[in-house]
Amino acid sequence: MRGGPAAPFPPWPKPVLLLLLLLLLLLFSRTRPQGSPGPLQCYGFGPLGDLNCSWEPHGDLGAPSVLYVQSQKYHSNKTWTVAVPTGQNWVTIPREQLTTSDELLVWVAKASQPLWPPVFVNLETRMKPDAPHLYPDVDFSEDDPLEAIIQWAPPTWPPHKVLVCQFYYRRCQESWVLLEPEVKSIPLMPIEIQDLELAIGYEMFGRCHVDKEEDLWSEWSPILPFQTPPSAPKDVWIMGNICGAPGRQEPLLLWKASGLCMQVTYRVWIQVKDQEVIQEETPYCNFSIPTQAEWVGVSAVNATNWESPTNLSLTCLGPDFAPHGVVVKSISGNTELLVTWQQEPGELQEHVVDWIRDGDPSEDLNWVRLPPGNRSAVLPVDFKKGVPYRITVTAISPWGLAPAPSVWKFREELVPLSGPVVWRIQDSPSGIPAVAWEEVPRQQLRGHLTHYTLCTQSGTRPSVCKNVTGSTRTITLPDLHWGPCKLWMTASTIAGQGPPGPSLQFHLPDNTPNWKVLSVVCLLWGLLLTGCGVSLATCGRCVHLRHKVLPHWVWEKIPDPANSNFSLPHVKEVPQAQPPSDSPILEVEEIEQVPVKEPSQPLAPLDSGYEKHFLPTPEELGLLGPTAGSRLWPEPTSGEERGAPLTDEDIEAQS
Repeated sequence: MRGGPAAPFPPWPKPVLLLLLLLLLLLFSRTRPQGSPGPLQCYGFGPLGDLNCSWEPHGDLGAPSVLYVQSQKYHSNKTWTVAVPTGQNWVTIPREQLTTSDELLVWVAKASQPLWPPVFVNLETRMKPDAPHLYPDVDFSEDDPLEAIIQWAPPTWPPHKVLVCQFYYRRCQESWVLLEPEVKSIPLMPIEIQDLELAIGYEMFGRCHVDKEEDLWSEWSPILPFQTPPSAPKDVWIMGNICGAPGRQEPLLLWKASGLCMQVTYRVWIQVKDQEVIQEETPYCNFSIPTQAEWVGVSAVNATNWESPTNLSLTCLGPDFAPHGVVVKSISGNTELLVTWQQEPGELQEHVVDWIRDGDPSEDLNWVRLPPGNRSAVLPVDFKKGVPYRITVTAISPWGLAPAPSVWKFREELVPLSGPVVWRIQDSPSGIPAVAWEEVPRQQLRGHLTHYTLCTQSGTRPSVCKNVTGSTRTITLPDLHWGPCKLWMTASTIAGQGPPGPSLQFHLPDNTPNWKVLSVVCLLWGLLLTGCGVSLATCGRCVHLRHKVLPHWVWEKIPDPANSNFSLPHVKEVPQAQPPSDSPILEVEEIEQVPVKEPSQPLAPLDSGYEKHFLPTPEELGLLGPTAGSRLWPEPTSGEERGAPLTDEDIEAQS
């Protein structure tokens, strides 16, 4: 380490010099070689730098230390001291106080007692050079295997003196590797690193030392990062339903990054039917492609000449070429999954097994490509318990691809976290209540559904539960009682039954027929109809309707003798003869009626409803009219003569 300049050397008395000379003679046999990795080390900084000496702390740190320096080449037996500040274990001697190429003995003492044997220092060779310089421009070979050529410069040094340097490199945060052999500054040659990989970030640094001073290395040079030329990705895959009905989202082209510890820009090639090839650049490892794409390829921008795009044909080969019998099993005591399938013999070359966790974005799709002939794969992922994964096996060839139906798999099934949500739908035609429910999401189900359980509770009655198949989504409830009702459902997997979902509450009306109410309603309707009939018969405003609906003898006021059969013998009815067409017209002369004397004997009782209808009322008999002695009765009008039937006009005039 560097320090402040040492104090000037004071002259020593002769007795002290003699004492020191004897002490040196005793210690000279134990003098360490120059440099020496012991507790005391001295070296110069560069060819013209100061001399730096440092040592390990020893004894009482508060006691003053003294550094002794004795010339061995140009000033024989000349010794001087360098004062060391208290508590300090290093000191720097300016170059002006030293002689070029001199040889020195250096030691440290406390209380006139040397702490360690003296160290021999050759000022011509015991020097620590600066770090080498690495140029940032790196050249690469044009052929495979890839080599890197790095230009460098040694530190400032006399041209006739050789420096030995060594360099280390590493591949993207891995362990450092030493380049063999060591490189010398004379002659100066570039550094070559062989067997590198494309699209990888590398780092490099180095250090140097003076020839024959192997233990005195310079400081490390700054790390030089460099990147090999980019390359096309080795594995390209597609996320989307290529062979099925087009989905709402476009297929997503995915590839595994070819760059390691470096950023690569990719060029995507897309061939759509009856169109020219489309080229797009992206720094990401995914790109949305049209659903009509038939072929895609991915390459790297600024790739080497021998690199070609990685191609993938998107032509659907049909279900006959797809794998079948796909089975996914959990591995006991392991978090991985084993996938097996069957494949018909043919020209298909490879298989791809891809998987994704339910709910993850498409960019998180994982896949593994298997060489021809493989019919199984162990997916090297830490699959979680109760998490659904969609796994698809696809057969691919240079002419297209054929995927098998996807399989949903749980490494270990757990109890569902929630139940279905239930709601009412329109009742059945017979009035029976009906309900429906939605599927429990796979993330909440945490296993394959075995069945549902529907529970109902009517009023204060105990709840009743029954199992429902997992494919059912609606059900009718004929056994519910009227009044308040409550429903809820649970879902079950092979691990057990989950908690109930949100409950549904509603009120069911009483639909039982009430005969008392029905009889009262019928009676009221009957009375209403009867009243309407009577009002029609008595209301003068409905004369024409009355004539059409009621019998004529009901609305006649004067009886017609032709309609009476009172006191007539019962005779057999015979058909009436048809009147002749030329029958004479009879003229009837109106004759004044002669009053008829009342019979002395009472008449026989009437048994004809027609005559009963025309019996005189008490008012007409005079019981409620004028006095018994009064013989004054109103004279009948011309239209009211006895024996003459009333016309419609007369009836309307009276009413």
